[in-house]
Amino acid sequence: MHVRVVSVCSPLPLALSERTGTPATTWTGRLLVVPMDGSHWTGLKAVAEELGHRGHTVVVVMPEVSMRLDSSKHYITKRFPVPYGPELLEELQARNTEALQSTTLSLMERISSRISSFKKFVHYQQFNFDAVLTDPAMPTGAILAYNLSLPAVYMLRGLPCGMDSISTACPDPSSYVPRFFTKNSDHMCFSERVLNVLVSMVEPLICKAIYWSFEDVASRFLQRTVSMKEILSTGALWLFRYDFTMEFPRPLMPNMVLIGGLNCAIRSPLSLVSFLRIIILT
Repeated sequence: MHVRVVSVCSPLPLALSERTGTPATTWTGRLLVVPMDGSHWTGLKAVAEELGHRGHTVVVVMPEVSMRLDSSKHYITKRFPVPYGPELLEELQARNTEALQSTTLSLMERISSRISSFKKFVHYQQFNFDAVLTDPAMPTGAILAYNLSLPAVYMLRGLPCGMDSISTACPDPSSYVPRFFTKNSDHMCFSERVLNVLVSMVEPLICKAIYWSFEDVASRFLQRTVSMKEILSTGALWLFRYDFTMEFPRPLMPNMVLIGGLNCAIRSPLSLVSFLRIIILT
């Protein structure tokens, strides 16, 4: 399946040009891409290839061992060694939820070493990057961008417990913005709104349970106490992979852009004969 970038006037080249104050039509930037393995890589790869095709220098750093990360002629691929092999990835995919909990700490240690490898690579390479493109679901790239004081561009579907709204200080009223797993819509009765409010009150505790391990890794790496909210709040641009026509209405901040349809296959228009055949037969 071919993947395309829907928007011709992508906000990412504009964000890169604003970094140096030069027009986006005459300036090419240098982008560091820190991908997340798995299906998250599909959208990042589409953007990396499109920007590389337009003349920007795109460098994608990835571990030597991965599930779906691959090279392309439109971007520079740099691989770094990691202290684990393909056996660990196969084990993580095969295990159930209960068994995964026992490997969380060891996985976080590997993430810590991965961040250190990223930092050494970036400092040793002859690239003066203008921005970092990453998926904050696995905040390796976000932590690296924060440490290097580079503008971070996040591409995501959403973060657990509303961390995206918290980090951007975006209003998230419980009166009409449904919370995860409540099965509510934007039209709620009194009891549904009460449930929505109760869930929103519990969300900070859920966030703490989800992100404490990442915060511990980031604090040890940065050598000071830091929260994921502080790290993610420095994001320059948030690219959300959903369409406003398919979602419930919710407030958005100026740096939050909806790019729904990014991973859609390129359509093949029907010929006139095929179109008439469908009309007649149906």
